[in-house]
Amino acid sequence: MQNAEEMRRLSAGVFGNRYRAELIAALADAGDSGVCLGDLALARQVSASVYLPPARALISLGLAERIPPTRGERRRWYRRCGSTQTWQSLAATVAQLKEHRTPGNAA
Repeated sequence: MQNAEEMRRLSAGVFGNRYRAELIAALADAGDSGVCLGDLALARQVSASVYLPPARALISLGLAERIPPTRGERRRWYRRCGSTQTWQSLAATVAQLKEHRTPGNAA
């Protein structure tokens, strides 16, 4: 499996955004419980703002939705929507990208 920067490069080429593959993988893994962008950012050691454009894009495509906050909750949660088959396909695509070896970068 390649490093985070290589995955982000592939994500930019395939999905048009460096962080979209990470968000897709997180949403696919989270199921109906959703993903907090702040928690994802902490785990990946990046700013939460890098996930906002891919989240908005997935929302505009009908593939994700923002979960309404509970009273007193400041964190923003998103969950996947759409068909199970679509999310299985997206998760499988991201998994294959994680295993991809770019010519010249083979280990």
